[in-house]
Amino acid sequence: MKQYICKSLLLLAMTASMASCDHFLDEKSQDLYIPKTVQDYSEFLLGEGLNHGTNNQISISEYLDLLTDDVNEYVNVRRKDARDSRETMWGYYTWQNDPEVDYNNTVAADRSWEVYYHRVLISNIILDQLGSAKGTEAEKKELEGEARFLRAWSYFMLANTYAAPFESDEQADRTPAVPINSSSSIENRNLTKSTLGDVYRLIESDLDASIAAFEGSIGERTIYRPNVGAAYLLRSRVALYKKQYQAAADYATKAIEKSGKKLYDLTDGVAQANDRFLNSANTEVLFTYGSDTQFKLQTFITASNSEKGCYLVDPGLISMYTSGDVRLKAFFYAYMRRYKPYKFYAARSHGMYPYAFHLSEAYLNRAEAYAALGQKDAALQDINTIRNSRIADNTPLTAASQDETLQLVKDERRMELCFEGTRWFDLRRWGCPEISHTYSSSDTGGEKVQYTLQKGDSRYTLPIPRAERLINNN
Repeated sequence: MKQYICKSLLLLAMTASMASCDHFLDEKSQDLYIPKTVQDYSEFLLGEGLNHGTNNQISISEYLDLLTDDVNEYVNVRRKDARDSRETMWGYYTWQNDPEVDYNNTVAADRSWEVYYHRVLISNIILDQLGSAKGTEAEKKELEGEARFLRAWSYFMLANTYAAPFESDEQADRTPAVPINSSSSIENRNLTKSTLGDVYRLIESDLDASIAAFEGSIGERTIYRPNVGAAYLLRSRVALYKKQYQAAADYATKAIEKSGKKLYDLTDGVAQANDRFLNSANTEVLFTYGSDTQFKLQTFITASNSEKGCYLVDPGLISMYTSGDVRLKAFFYAYMRRYKPYKFYAARSHGMYPYAFHLSEAYLNRAEAYAALGQKDAALQDINTIRNSRIADNTPLTAASQDETLQLVKDERRMELCFEGTRWFDLRRWGCPEISHTYSSSDTGGEKVQYTLQKGDSRYTLPIPRAERLINNN
């Protein structure tokens, strides 16, 4: 595993590892900054770990939605000399063995691995130095909660992108996953893969400690920093992925109760015309994150008539929304009966970032857990609670069986959480079903190639990025 270290992180790690050398770094140097207080480390976590600074301003993991059944294509052969925006993400859309290689045989590097391990290292350094940092115990609790959340979230993304899906404790304990890096200093060393079970146990341990730390702090939390509601929500997600259904339901209930949030009522429309779902009026956002300047999902999925080829939202997904469902306007941009994802748009999101942990997922996690436990009425109540806030004069859904209830929950999850990077993970944990995509010629009408991801296909697990494979064969 290659350690990607920016200059400021290098200096911080050197400071930590050379603490016994009194004059190794001069605190008055104009080029160096040595953190000493909890506030110093807090600002460092914000800038480097949460993508709000300048060093991590890159787009990561947005290809996940291109892998799913939520995306289709559009070709306009009359615009042969125009741009074809499908080409860059062709490797993901068609599930190539090396998806970083695009249609033109050039490499569009997957930097997600690099950034997630960058965040892991930041968290390790902060947790290692937190005891000696100057600050109150309450401040230290807050920062510990953030650092542990960040590390758990990073490993969760790594495991669900680059490792096989979790099926059982026994399967996880014999399945190689991704490396666990416990170091808080800069080292050029190879790290072998840990088992999926070990990675999940670390995630759970960090989230439990994060929740305890947040509950032991007294500071006011904003939606721009990790917080107890987001930690409970991620803990619920982890339990759901592990098929620990009662725990998933319990953690989801905690997320709803502890967050103090309520579902965003869309039934009267968004706050202002053309505002997006992620906007300052949204009452259910727990934690918003990502880079608004580097957000590229709307570039990948454009629904454009000015290009000779583009990706668009699959019509099958659009057809699932009933008349009066305001999500069609709040989630998508419609152009000539074609749709592009539009939950976020900087000019109409008013200070939000492109992604968010939000409350409806807690209801969906709990509904799926209830359905799996055979608690049909409780599951239906949760999904109808969501629909009542999305559809004017909603007619409550009903189901005759446990299987029908579970399918209703899955459908609602697809509609509610689309283009938030979770659909691919859901498909993986629901048995890796067969998916097909077509890729049509933009030069000759009617020529199409169909690509199929078979049920249980090994390509449901993405390869470790080629830059990492070149330097580490473990």
